[in-house]
Amino acid sequence: MARGHHRNLGQPMRREQLRQRQADRNVPTTAVRLLSMIVSSVLPLDLTEDKNFLSFVNELNSSELIPPMSLIHLLLHEAYNKKKEELRHTLSSTEDVVLTCELWSSGPGDSFLSVACHLVDRFGKLKSFMLKTTSLFGDESAANIQTQLSAIMEAWSLTGKVHSVVRAGMPQLKDVKTKWMHMPCFADTLNGVCKDLMQDAELQGVLRKCQNIVQFFKYDPEAERELQDSRVCRDLPQYQLVLYTGHCLLAWLDVLQQLVPQDNLMATVLTKRGKMELILNEDETQRIQKLVSALKPLKEVTSAMDSKGFQTISVMLPLLMKLMGTLQEESKRKNVIAQQLLHKCRRQFGDVNKNYLAPFTFLDPRFKDQLGDKNRKLATQKIIEELAAGAPSSTRRIQAVLDQYMAYKPTAHTSNPLAWWRNTGKQRFGELSRLALKKLCVVSTVVPLERAFSSAGERFNDRRSSIEAENLNKILFLHGNSC
Repeated sequence: MARGHHRNLGQPMRREQLRQRQADRNVPTTAVRLLSMIVSSVLPLDLTEDKNFLSFVNELNSSELIPPMSLIHLLLHEAYNKKKEELRHTLSSTEDVVLTCELWSSGPGDSFLSVACHLVDRFGKLKSFMLKTTSLFGDESAANIQTQLSAIMEAWSLTGKVHSVVRAGMPQLKDVKTKWMHMPCFADTLNGVCKDLMQDAELQGVLRKCQNIVQFFKYDPEAERELQDSRVCRDLPQYQLVLYTGHCLLAWLDVLQQLVPQDNLMATVLTKRGKMELILNEDETQRIQKLVSALKPLKEVTSAMDSKGFQTISVMLPLLMKLMGTLQEESKRKNVIAQQLLHKCRRQFGDVNKNYLAPFTFLDPRFKDQLGDKNRKLATQKIIEELAAGAPSSTRRIQAVLDQYMAYKPTAHTSNPLAWWRNTGKQRFGELSRLALKKLCVVSTVVPLERAFSSAGERFNDRRSSIEAENLNKILFLHGNSC
């Protein structure tokens, strides 16, 4: 059933009746497992009434009774309230909180705001929790978004604790003055750079041709078999042709890396089949090779981040410095696509040698020595200003602490900077620890990278767009807080 449509469930069953029904039919375990599947896979509740699903279950076990939708709805409500109280207790003991907000749409004029929070627990672990998904009823103005954020903060007793909000998109909030600091999502910004590059008509034409080539071989088993035999005869690796029809530029890298090495072999097969229009010419081949060379450093950057979770914002600047450095080297080799990517990155992220992210990276003991003079000077200046606010006389003392911190040996790249500041950093550098934990609590992305740069994100959007409005918030809340 599509979201937004209503069904007549008749007279709702009382809770006592439902519990009795559970006991009589012995279905509690089935119901709980079914709800778990619905939550983990982000599915609509009316799955329980889908004829194909019921038929499938019946084929597996004709005696199995699928719990009614009304029972699943009750269990969802109870699970939601239980998890909500647990989270409320967790949040009551924290001092500094960061929010992330994602604006998404399930259809024209049907926009939603999903808000999550992030904090550092007493063991120095970064914890992330979904708070709420709410409809904006078509009003995506900065004023309405701020109103919704304030309401969510108040509902969770976080007013005064939130110091930063990381947002995916929402340019309408960029220059709005708020009590909290606004930060752009790293993944969303980088993805925007890729989407901007995808607007190039010539590039679109080449990618469309590559798509047609792969489709030809996928849909013609005999041609694919002939291509495979050619690889065997020439003792070449058994490359697999990857079919992708989405718009994520980074996802195209896998397609192109498998296609380019067997370009000549495919051309031979295509010639025999009379498919001359699918053969890549020299200019197209060179453009693909340049695109692969430009996308590889981008892939390395995203691969260096935790794809399934969230990471502190302090990792962004070192990764950007590495990305732009590699793109600059590619640009020197006359790689036009790398030049375009570099230009777009500079426009979106600014000068990496004197960047607003410097204070965050400076306070990460893993990367503090990788900043360069300009970033280091900017970072210490900002940190002193923040710590010495209202007490200028303490500037010299704070500078001394920062000097001691800089002299301390950097920690391993695999270490946890938050745990380090909870223990070693707190003992050695006192008041700097509180600021570091506050800054490093800011996450780099609004959504895990596996959703930002892959088809997994497209599938997730499709699934949540199919959920009934009544259950949307509860299912996404339990899905986001299932770990």
